[in-house]
Amino acid sequence: MKNERISISSIVGGGICVAASDGQRVHAAIYEAIQEGKRVEISFFGVTRMTTAFLNAAVGQLYGEFEESKIRKHLAPPVDYEDWHLSRLKMVVDRAKSYFASREAVEEIFQDIEKQDNG
Repeated sequence: MKNERISISSIVGGGICVAASDGQRVHAAIYEAIQEGKRVEISFFGVTRMTTAFLNAAVGQLYGEFEESKIRKHLAPPVDYEDWHLSRLKMVVDRAKSYFASREAVEEIFQDIEKQDNG
C-alpha cells in the first residue's frame, strides 16, 4: 500500500486551523487517498492553532463514511505533531466513534429535545 503524506497547513494555507470549511478541504484529501487505497500520514507541521470543529470536519466524519477497520488500515500514525495536536485528535476520534456507533439514538435524543423546546 502506497503512503501519502497530507500536510494540513499546506491545504489550509497556514497554521491556523479553526474553520470547519478548511477541515472539509483536508477531509476531501484524506477521503480521496483512502478511496484510492493509499495509507494516509497526516502531517501537523506548522499547525499553531487548531479547533475540534476543524478536526471533526477533517477526520471525525470519516467514522460515518468508513468502517473503523478500514480507517485503521488506511490512516497511519500522524507525523510532525506536538502533544496538544494528538490530544485534540484523540478527543475528536473518540467522540466520533461514540457518535457514529449510536447515531440513531443520539439523533432521536436531539429530536425529542427539539420537540420539547417547540412545545
